[in-house]
Amino acid sequence: MKTKFSRITTIVLAGIFALAVTSFTGCSLIKKVQAAKILIKTKFEYKDLTFDSVVIDPPILELVDKGLQGFIPNPDAVKLVTDLAKGIINSQLGSANFDVYLNANNGGKDTLWINELKIELKFDTLITLPLTLKDSMVLAPGDNDMHLNAAFPIDMRIFKLNEVKFYAIAGYLDVSLTEGGKSVSQDVEIRRDVDSEDVLKLEGAVREKLMKRLVDQWVGKLGKMIIK
Repeated sequence: MKTKFSRITTIVLAGIFALAVTSFTGCSLIKKVQAAKILIKTKFEYKDLTFDSVVIDPPILELVDKGLQGFIPNPDAVKLVTDLAKGIINSQLGSANFDVYLNANNGGKDTLWINELKIELKFDTLITLPLTLKDSMVLAPGDNDMHLNAAFPIDMRIFKLNEVKFYAIAGYLDVSLTEGGKSVSQDVEIRRDVDSEDVLKLEGAVREKLMKRLVDQWVGKLGKMIIK
């Protein structure tokens, strides 16, 4: 049986607990509002897009490397190399990796933690690719360089980069005032018209890397076999 004293103690403890929960919730809400105010002042700008590297799928490498060994070349390997030399790709061979650079100007006085980022890069109407953040997960006050990566599949679309007229970057990011804290979201949308010469340089860089990696050495091997 509870005494009057024990009932009072229970009520007091319950009140303290409720006050603590309210204070914690209120504090979280305040931080969320503060983060939202800072995020509203944060401006995102496109800086650059550059070609990084070509990565060939291991089965493709194995097919050609082993297929061009021995007295009789593998017909599939020969077809793949000769088609590629003509600018024909019948299946995905790997990926061409791109670096995307943005500037995020944090107009507030506090650092923002990036808890989640979902942004896509659109090469005109050619293809839409997911972007991944490569380095920093914080946005300090002032200018911040954001380095992101995209992987373009090596298929026939790689030869249509010269048709691209603009890049579009769109998505959202969730930030908070503390690591893992209450998040607020902001949409990101940037469109950048591209110079035709820049696109040609980009396509040329991909073609050169692709041809050197997949064709030059293999066509040389194939030529020696045919001569033999």
